[in-house]
Amino acid sequence: MERSHQIVAASLASSDPSNNAPVPTNAFEAELKQKAKLVQLGLMRRPEHEEPDDYEEKDKVTIKSMVVSMIRMPPRLWKLMICQVIGWVAYFATHLYFTDFVATAVYNGTFEHDDDAGFERYKKGVAMGCWGLGLYSASTAVYAFCLERWLAERFSLNSLYFVGYVVYAVGCLVNYFIHNVVVNIIMCFTFGMLVVSLNTLPYHMLSKFHTDETYRNKDGTKRGIGVDCSLLNSCYFLGELIVAASLGPLLERTGYEKIIFDNSK
Repeated sequence: MERSHQIVAASLASSDPSNNAPVPTNAFEAELKQKAKLVQLGLMRRPEHEEPDDYEEKDKVTIKSMVVSMIRMPPRLWKLMICQVIGWVAYFATHLYFTDFVATAVYNGTFEHDDDAGFERYKKGVAMGCWGLGLYSASTAVYAFCLERWLAERFSLNSLYFVGYVVYAVGCLVNYFIHNVVVNIIMCFTFGMLVVSLNTLPYHMLSKFHTDETYRNKDGTKRGIGVDCSLLNSCYFLGELIVAASLGPLLERTGYEKIIFDNSK
């Protein structure tokens, strides 16, 4: 078949362009179809004057255009980004120190090498905390499946987004007041609910924003969904930056790693 296409391409390429004899309509349409098919198969190149050129200089994305887009963003996107930053800060603040919390607050372990018994308890606590993070990963997959299959069809996106935050807050409060290994490990499923909410629901909301004709910049200009997606993605890194800049010095100054969950001091 490829050989036949090459023969047709050669015959079309060798045709005499100076021949001005009228071509029957049916033959002309058949020739156009053959050329279009050869272009799709990569056996013929489209003429330069037929190449689509939709690019405009004003569509070029620069740092300046990104900053201007942030300044002019609609209020509803501002609110969504603030919620995203808060969610990522909460997630990183608890997730990064969860194993240390289990090792010190639940198992009463110490990180001192001269205390062999305390150090052994610390290692067991870290291992058990890792099992909790494994449960968190499994709950992420399960909740994502349920969200896509059933929940998103029965409840609004705003409600599911709010519930994800509330459930996570309840899980953190339970871990704060109850230092029991079984309870603390079970509460790890709330981590998964928050992560799924942060990674999926805002982008569904954003797609709905762009179907609304009233969703525009403050100056009335239309927004691009690609820029808005990149702004939502930046909330992840902003949350990491806030946690690194605040909790690191705080824990270093207090010398107390259990400050995230532990209420015993």
